[in-house]
Amino acid sequence: MEWDEFVGAAKASSWVTYLGTIDTVGLPHVAVVAPGFTPGSAWFATRRTSKKFRNLETNPAAAFHWPVSNPDAPGEVIARGSARIHGSSEDRVRLWNAGVLPYDMSGFFGSPENEDVVFVEVEIEVARLLGPDFVPRRWIRSDQMR
Repeated sequence: MEWDEFVGAAKASSWVTYLGTIDTVGLPHVAVVAPGFTPGSAWFATRRTSKKFRNLETNPAAAFHWPVSNPDAPGEVIARGSARIHGSSEDRVRLWNAGVLPYDMSGFFGSPENEDVVFVEVEIEVARLLGPDFVPRRWIRSDQMR
């Protein structure tokens, strides 16, 4: 599977998805995020006060799950990777103005001057699409081939 096919499948499923993180004692946590995409990465915004942010600060492991949520979806989509937090005031303004995310952020976060807002980039290592034929198709970051 090519990267663009993964992104298209994720977008066809829903503009929101489930994000899985791990807390400091190893317990899983799931939250809904609305990701955007750049080549090789999924992005979302969150608040510094959120549990997902606190989890990713201590353990960058992240997983996404787009269930089959509408009839146009080509199947179930999952991905996993490692998160990097972009939280400086320069990062917020740059990423906010770049339109990385697929929605009007002002309704959720006010403005890029909101210091509680951070952008999270998850460098995807592996993505999988499981279509109605139950044959998994994978995208693997080239430096992750194993």
